[in-house]
Amino acid sequence: MRLLRELCHDLIESAASIKLLAHAAGPDAVPIPLVAHRLALIATEAGRIADICGQVLNRPGRLEPVRLDVLVAEAADRARLQYAGTIEVVSDPVTLNIHPAVVVRILNNLLTNACRAAGRGGQVRVLVVLDAGRATLSVADSGDGLGRERAGRTTLGLEIIGSLVLGCGGTVQMGVSDLGGLCVTITLQRPRPAPENGGPRR
Repeated sequence: MRLLRELCHDLIESAASIKLLAHAAGPDAVPIPLVAHRLALIATEAGRIADICGQVLNRPGRLEPVRLDVLVAEAADRARLQYAGTIEVVSDPVTLNIHPAVVVRILNNLLTNACRAAGRGGQVRVLVVLDAGRATLSVADSGDGLGRERAGRTTLGLEIIGSLVLGCGGTVQMGVSDLGGLCVTITLQRPRPAPENGGPRR
């Protein structure tokens, strides 16, 4: 654990520097839309690395509501840069009171596993919906389910997902996807609305 904290301590400043450099070379300095978009993704990724390092280091920070649908869209954009198949995203606007680094780690593991399972030319579908006051996130792929070749990194990714989701008071379910492969569904509690006139929450 000490080694991990030392590593995060060293990485967090470098990630912040990369983010600043990418922002400095933004749309005004680079008028080519595709290049500007890639630079924005670099800045976002660097910020996410810094968030994860900060979470490991337990650095104090103001926890603000995050948009799950926005983080899903960003994660899908990152995955499309490396994956040759199709990634479809269908989402409702959903707000959560969870550290963004936790959500990003969940999404990155889900999408990495799904894209690896689907393979080149396969399909991945991400669904975000509101269901009975809870946020439901499903990632399905057209792979072969939990075959033997998916052991190792996939198993570790699922363990990380389970630990993070349970730590947030959520649940994880796995089943057969209508695309032919695995479907991982997680549910997370949404924040309760603020009471009116300062009254107690019910």
